[in-house]
Amino acid sequence: MRMRNSSPLVYWCRYGVVWALLHLMAGTANTSMFPDRYARGTCSLRKELEENCQIKSKLGVNQTSGSFQGLLMEFGETDCVVSIEQCYPNTCYSFRDLTSQLPSGFLQLGSNGFVKSFQIISGGKSANFTKDGVSFFATSSKVLVRYSTVSCQEFYRYHGKIPLQKCNVPIEAITTIKAMRTPNALSCS
Repeated sequence: MRMRNSSPLVYWCRYGVVWALLHLMAGTANTSMFPDRYARGTCSLRKELEENCQIKSKLGVNQTSGSFQGLLMEFGETDCVVSIEQCYPNTCYSFRDLTSQLPSGFLQLGSNGFVKSFQIISGGKSANFTKDGVSFFATSSKVLVRYSTVSCQEFYRYHGKIPLQKCNVPIEAITTIKAMRTPNALSCS
């Protein structure tokens, strides 16, 4: 007749270690072990009424010393609509894509930057977006735009040299909007 060992120590050794390993793997999967590279972000940009023709991010601005103090955005923001108000008609406006200055691989030529699409719904024309940023021409004081950002997978395909690739944290993506006559503004032509 075989005797069964029912000691609590044996039970813990068998099942406690397995439980601890599963718990450890699940806890680290959230950070960077298995990032969700297709996650959809919520729309972060909002209208800013304290300044003319400006936007702000609900996620804030990067206040880190040495940063460009750019607006924080998320990967995978899709079909977001934002109103840019108090613009001067017949004026060119733009914002720069700060991610174009990050280290990239040899495939950089195929990248369009952090903004995946930018479309004017009303109040503007001649929207142009490149890996360097977005420019548009305001035709009224209120410009309504629709934008999308790249997914985490798309972003790190071109910026794979970044050592710690986090998909679940905001990234310093764009500058505030500038009129064409200001330094670092992009051209509308």
